[in-house]
Formats: sequence, structure tokens, C-alpha cells
Amino acid sequence: MTMVENVRNGLLVGAAPREGREYGEGVREPWFLDPREILRTMRLRWFTVLLPVLLCLGLAAAWMHLNPPLYAASTQILIDPRGLQVVKDGLTPPDQASDASLLLVDSQLRVLTSDDVLGRVVDRFDLAKDPEFQGRETLIGAAKALIARFTGRTDPAVDPRLTALRILRDRVGARRLERSFVLELGVTSDDREKAARLATGIAETYLARDAATRSETTRRAGEAIESRLAQLRDDLRKAEDKAQAFRAKHNLVGTRSQLVSEQQLTQLSEQLGAARAKALEAGARMRQVEGVISGGRFDSANEIVTNPTITSLRSQLAGVERLRADAEETLGKRHPSYMAAVVQEKALRAAIEAEIRRIAAASRNDFEAAQASAKVLGTTLERRKAEALKVGDDFVQLRELERQADASRSVYQAFLVRARELQEQQRLDTSASRIISQASPPEKRIGPPTPVLVAAALVAGLGLGLVGALALELLAGRVRSRRRLEGHLGRTGLDALPRAPRKAASAATLKADFGSTRGDVPYDVAVARLRHRLAAAEPGAKPLVVLVTAGDDRIGKSVLARSLALSAAADRERVVLVDADPKGGLTRDLGAAAPRDLAGLLRSRTPLGDALVTLPSGLRVLPRPADLPRDLAGNLADALLRSDADLVVVDLGLVGGDVVTERLIAEERIPMLLLAVSARRSRFSAVDRALKAIGPGRRARVVVTDADLRE
Repeated sequence: MTMVENVRNGLLVGAAPREGREYGEGVREPWFLDPREILRTMRLRWFTVLLPVLLCLGLAAAWMHLNPPLYAASTQILIDPRGLQVVKDGLTPPDQASDASLLLVDSQLRVLTSDDVLGRVVDRFDLAKDPEFQGRETLIGAAKALIARFTGRTDPAVDPRLTALRILRDRVGARRLERSFVLELGVTSDDREKAARLATGIAETYLARDAATRSETTRRAGEAIESRLAQLRDDLRKAEDKAQAFRAKHNLVGTRSQLVSEQQLTQLSEQLGAARAKALEAGARMRQVEGVISGGRFDSANEIVTNPTITSLRSQLAGVERLRADAEETLGKRHPSYMAAVVQEKALRAAIEAEIRRIAAASRNDFEAAQASAKVLGTTLERRKAEALKVGDDFVQLRELERQADASRSVYQAFLVRARELQEQQRLDTSASRIISQASPPEKRIGPPTPVLVAAALVAGLGLGLVGALALELLAGRVRSRRRLEGHLGRTGLDALPRAPRKAASAATLKADFGSTRGDVPYDVAVARLRHRLAAAEPGAKPLVVLVTAGDDRIGKSVLARSLALSAAADRERVVLVDADPKGGLTRDLGAAAPRDLAGLLRSRTPLGDALVTLPSGLRVLPRPADLPRDLAGNLADALLRSDADLVVVDLGLVGGDVVTERLIAEERIPMLLLAVSARRSRFSAVDRALKAIGPGRRARVVVTDADLRE
């Protein structure tokens, strides 16, 4: 066992299960989510990944060739829906609701890109002779023309102007900027300067066309109004003549709005109202003055209080009363001064009463005069009313005739003023629309730059290639790596062997002398590690019988069986390698047959020593006879378990391949069963079938061959 003890630790890691994992059940993510598995798939199916990349790059190159670089120039136009109110009444109302204004701007957006405007631009820049606007010949166009020529569906001759108009319509785009009345116009061309010229030309043509349309609309409206002026003038003259004739016939004198009798009635009504108001006022004053006389309070009537004579007399009375009071207090009531003051006081009071009676008499006279005047005016008014009723019917007819004349006059005056205004508006541009941003030659082409396009094609190709490779790998269902198999089976820590050398376990190797075994080869180290793990799993088993089978990899399981036997032989162990494969690959490679009949030995239960072929290395091999009876499979198991060897490796056939293989797999006395799964050649479906055929009662140890030990 010196070979395993002297092997470097770095080489032993690959053959052992991963640290921290047991050989049991586990949960793994799908393999196509593992970056390492994705890289492995890309290495294995590099052509599948490379082909979409080349196709995408080719499509990108074809697209760049068939679509020359285009440049977009833009200009901005302000559409003011209010316009300029040069005259009092414009043709368009200056104030509109916001929704109506937006609809107007959207309508102008359609006018801006209409065929009327674009057709004038085609004529202005002579685009009918421009090769760009006549449709350059492309590969797709040439193919279509060739197909049409063969099918007899050639297109008729097309007007160059219509072709240029159609292409220009496709090259022009316009939109209204959000929350504004600004229109942005964009034009694409393969020439920077031409794109700017066309954008500016379309904007200028639109503004000029808009001004011309307004002028033309105003002119037509003015002509329509002037054509009606003569008729309206005649209608007005007839209406006025008819009203004047009716007035003269019925002797209706007065102003245009009122007759003389109506004026007199109005005046009399006003005078009567004033006279009655005056009489009421005079009566109120009279009653107030008379109340003062009867009540004796001089300061309760306004006429008395404001009278200057009474005011003077009352002032004098106040002075006399003070003198009387002073004389009474100082001299007494019998003094002549006191007596004189009393006499003056009586005289002043008598004068005040006389003045009040005079005011009362004057108020009574004013009241009676006002009443008489109101009575006279009422009588006169009633008489005038009776006279006015006589001409009422005639005046009604006159009013109707005058209203007709006034209506004709108003219409005629309105039409006359409007006609003069429209004549002047034809010479004025009332539009407030203007270019607020001139078009300039663009710096960059439309679309992504060439490096970006190539990078996008490369990324898209890699994505498609990777998805395609993963899809093909999923459809193929191959194992490819130990990680995939662990994820599929739900087991962790599967044994794995690297790819065997090209000459490993060949017939020449089997016959060679193992005195100088390659102990430092990673494959040999991995096999030795696996062999010792098998021995540790069955301690004390003598001999250790190992059955090696596979689901679909016949070569891989045979190489595994031979490698295990050679590894034990190199450690000077007694090893028997049994060829139980119905194909007899080991027997065919050795080119030797058993010295004695194997069937006879098994029937007689004789040890297998006489049927073994001993190689120079000390390895003993039991070749498969041409016909091994099926009923001797149990005897073969007994013979193997009675062998004097340390290790017996049985190279079985594929699971489900023959009866002998099935009998040995089902043999409960032989617990060690290896299921070889090649990472390069085996499929998941074959592994599933093999495990299902082995059954849940028999635990097969899965060994992944051709594995990458760096994973």
C-alpha cells in the first residue's frame, strides 16, 4: 500500500467526496443555473454558441449596408391660437377655451404635414430629381423587381413628383410638445445640410401657406359681404319710405322715437306728480304749524324754529327773562325794574304768537294753492289721454314700420363696416405663429452607433447561442459532470474519477509488469482512493467482491473494473478480475481462454483457481466462456465469495443486458455494487433506467467517470 501513502495530498482530493458532505440525499439547484455548468456547456457546444453570434453579426452588417446613415434635423413652431387683433373684430375669435385651443393646434399639426404643404416643398427644392427621394436601388428592391419581372406584375410608370412626395411624407414627423402650443417638426435625410434645409423649408412653407390661406379666406368673405350690400341698401330705402309715407298720411307728428301727444302726456304726468307732492308737503306744514298753535310748543315745528323773526324775538325774550329774574332776586317784585321787565316779557310773547299765526295762515294758503294746481293738471291730463287714444292704433303700425326700417339699417351698417374691415385685413397678416427654433445640421446620425450595434448583435448572438446550447444540452440529457448528476439524483458526494489515460487498462497494460507503477498519475491516485474507500465501507470482508456495471457506458465500466484490479495488483494484493460481460471485452483483449471449463467447475463447486489466467503482474483474470448457463449465476457468486483473493472485481454487463448480470446484481451476499456513469457518454435516462432496474432494495454506489476533478 506504499503507493497511496506516498501520494501527494493535492492529488487525493479529487477522488474523495466533497468535504462536509455525506453520501446521501441532498437538494441541489438545476445545473443550468450554475455558472460553471454554463461555461462547460459553452466549451462543449462552442459551435452552437458561435453560429448565432456570426448570424447576428451578419444581420447587423447587412442592416448597416441596406440602411445608410440618416440624420434628423428639427425645428419648432409656436402656434398662437389667439392671433393678432389688428382691427376691432378679427375673423377668428381672439379668446377660446383651452380645449378648443388644443384642438386648433392639433389641426395645424395635420396641416403642417399635409400633402399641400409637402407638395410645395417638393416643388421648391426640386425633390423630383433628387436620387434620395426617388428611391435608391437596394438589394431588397432589386429582388422585388426581379420577382415582379418574372411573375409579369411590373408596376406602371410612377410620377417622380408623387414618389418624392411619398418618400418625403415618410421622412417627416411632427408632434405637439406636452403642455404647450409648440409644434416640433423633424425631417430625416442622408445629408445633414439637406435635412436642415428641408425642415426649415417645410416650416416656412407652412407659415406662408397659412398666411395666404387667411388672406384668401378674408377676401372671399369680403366679396360675399359686398355682394349683399346693394340689396341691403335697397331694402333699407324701401322700409324708410314706407314709414315716412304712413306718418304723413295719418298726420303723426313727433320725433323718431315719440309723438308730440306722447311727449305732452309724459310732461303732464310729471307735472301732476310734482303738484300732488307739493300739495302733500304744504298740507303737512300747515298741520304742523296748527299743532304748534294748539299745543303751545314753539320748538316742535321746523317752520317756526327756522323763522328768523321768531328766532330774534325769542332771543330778546330770553334776555328780558334774565333781567326779570335778577330784579326779582335783588330788588323784589315791587321794584319798578322788575315791573318793567314783566311788561316787556308779555309784549315779546304776544309778538311771537302773532308771528306764529301769520305763518299758519301762509301755510294754509300754500296748501290750498297746491291742491288747486294739482286738480287743474289732473283735468288736463285726462283730456290729453282721451286725445292720445284716438291715434294709438295708427302709432302702433308706425312703430312696426320704424322697427323694420331700423333692423334694415342695422344690418346694412354692420355689413358696410365689415366689408371695409375685410378689405383692409386682406393686406394684414394677423397670425402670431412663428418659428422659435431654426433647424441646424445635426451632429449625430439616427440610431445607435456602429460599435453599439455590433456590441448589441454580439450580445444577442451570445444570448441566443447560450440559450440554444443549453436547450440542446437539456434535450440531449447527457450527464456531463458530477454536479449535474448529483442534482439529478438528489445525492451529494458521489465518487468521481478523472478521464482515464488513452492506454489505461488496455490489453498491453493488463499484461505488463507492475514493478514501476505510475503512482503520481491523477487517474491512478483517484482509482486507489476509490478502492480504499470501498474497502473502508466493507471492513473485514475477505474477499472484497466488487460488482461493476453501467446503464449505457460499456467501455467506461470495463475501464473502471480493470483500473480497480490493476490498482490493487500494483499494491501487491491478490486480485481476481472476472469478465462477466456478455460481450466479453476483457476476454477478447487478452486473447486467452480459461484453462478449464468454467461451467464444469461451477457445477462441481470446485475453486476457480484452475480456470484463472495469471498475468505477469500477478493479476488473475477469469475469462468469460462462450456459453455460461443461466442457472450457474448463483454458483458463480459462491465461487467468488470462496476465493482466496483479497479483491475480486467483476466486470458485469449493462443493467438489463443478460440474466447472469441480473442474478449477480440481485445477489444480497455481495453488497458492493458500482454503477459507472460516464460524464461524457452517459445519459440521465439510462442512469434512471439502471437505478430503477436495480431497485430500491439494492443501494448502488454511483461512480462518475471522465469527470473534472476541479469542480
